[in-house]
Amino acid sequence: MRCDHCSSDVPDGVFCTRCGAHQGTTVEFGDAKTREHRYAAHPGEHVAQPSVFTTLFPHLGHHKIHEFRWAFTAGLAGILVLYLAGLISAAILVSAFLVPVLYLIYLYEAQVYRDEPAIVLGFTLGGGIVVGIVVTVLERIIYNPLQYNGNPFSNAGVSIGGLLIVGLLMPVAQEALKPLPALFLPNRSDFPETVDGLVFGVAAGLGFSLAEALIGFSSVLTSLPAHVAPGNWIYDLTTLAVFSPLLQGSATGMIVATIWRYRRGRLGGREIGGVAMAVLAHIAFSAGTQVLKDTSVNALFILIWQAAIVGALLIYIRYLLHHALLDEAAHMGYAETVCPSCHMHIVASGFCPNCGMALTAAPNSIKRGRRPRVESPVQPAEKR
Repeated sequence: MRCDHCSSDVPDGVFCTRCGAHQGTTVEFGDAKTREHRYAAHPGEHVAQPSVFTTLFPHLGHHKIHEFRWAFTAGLAGILVLYLAGLISAAILVSAFLVPVLYLIYLYEAQVYRDEPAIVLGFTLGGGIVVGIVVTVLERIIYNPLQYNGNPFSNAGVSIGGLLIVGLLMPVAQEALKPLPALFLPNRSDFPETVDGLVFGVAAGLGFSLAEALIGFSSVLTSLPAHVAPGNWIYDLTTLAVFSPLLQGSATGMIVATIWRYRRGRLGGREIGGVAMAVLAHIAFSAGTQVLKDTSVNALFILIWQAAIVGALLIYIRYLLHHALLDEAAHMGYAETVCPSCHMHIVASGFCPNCGMALTAAPNSIKRGRRPRVESPVQPAEKR
């Protein structure tokens, strides 16, 4: 069939395997070419759906995504059990490690690192930990707004100057330094797609988050008894286990993805807006949390504020990655492969003609299993 949008001769399907456009009528779905009703990395979702795992774990297939969701849920349940048992120190440690460890497993499952696991993991996750240690120690020397009185998030009040440091200068400095491990990654030309930049940036951000959490809570971990009354720790454990690592990873991932787009000569308003969004979201998260704590707002509303910031950041990442995948996957050649989303055996270029997944977001094992087709897959039978 001939694509309605790029005019290429392509295999019959719901989606064009060349440009990814949704074929047929556009009345129901809006713009078929941008197809924002079908997120390019996971076509079963809308681009504006703030899903954590399909955004930050883009290489995982449908079934693997569910496994990671269950693992994350089990981790949160473990933290809750430790909290109810009064084992706050153990709950803090599990909270700090939960998302970084899941991401490390994801990098192994998707084999994003090609044949260089030690180098890639060392320069991303490990490099983020090193940057996190250095930056957090310097921040604590310059200014430490946390009063360690059993709960390090219980502040008696912060001055305007302190708020400017905590809510403005620190977030800006962190977002300037966190991408460095990914930028110094050797052989970056082996990882050209924007989705690779996103994953490396998220890994660096999560490494930073882990180091920041352990250093920030070091006094608590060494001073708390083995068993204490649970109190109101559940709110701060939620921030530590969920919202803080997601903010750090998402913001750094979007900045590094933008740099990857720039290397491909695709820097535009969408990408520049991504950097601005990452920095502003971090400022809003830090400053807003501090102000709400200072004014003694109910802790539940603080979590709602943090969730709203992280959700908006995830949606912008999906928006940026979706359009990057539509652009970059269009240049792949025809090959026989298995779609990691719908699991159909297909002859395709950059997109699955059945579900529309961008095949540049497939796990590396599936990319390696592609068998190139020299002849056009739409040749008439009598010509073969």
